[in-house]
Amino acid sequence: MSYKTIFIVDPVRGERIQLAKFLSEEVITVMTFVSINDCFKRPDLIRSNLIVFVPRKEKNEIKHLFNIKKKYRQIPIILLLNNDYPDINLTELTENGFASPYKAINNEKVREIMLGLLAPEGLPARTEVPHPVPIADEVQAALSPRPE
Repeated sequence: MSYKTIFIVDPVRGERIQLAKFLSEEVITVMTFVSINDCFKRPDLIRSNLIVFVPRKEKNEIKHLFNIKKKYRQIPIILLLNNDYPDINLTELTENGFASPYKAINNEKVREIMLGLLAPEGLPARTEVPHPVPIADEVQAALSPRPE
């Protein structure tokens, strides 16, 4: 599996960072933004494989999604529901050119959809990095559990 990139868009900093930590994986780069327009200011630098959008009243509303260019609407998007937006009509998004809109009610559902889209065959095993300072045999023996 090659590296994938996720954009998280949420104006509430604490929840945005918590979601980024929850979704982080070794082979997935997570970038966070305050607004959807910030994601595409420099599209030549990095491209996203998935967008997680958290709508908020008066800050990050659904209507802001319709301002992005049509070519970016092909990127799969997950809408994380909250108290401001308890339900969203995905048909309206599809009619406006969004190829793959999904909705999730919590972080676990976002992670499930994310892994289904980006890693359908499963995540690769984590790489084990050896300790930078080799441990002497005497120290290793002292660290091993002792029989009782």
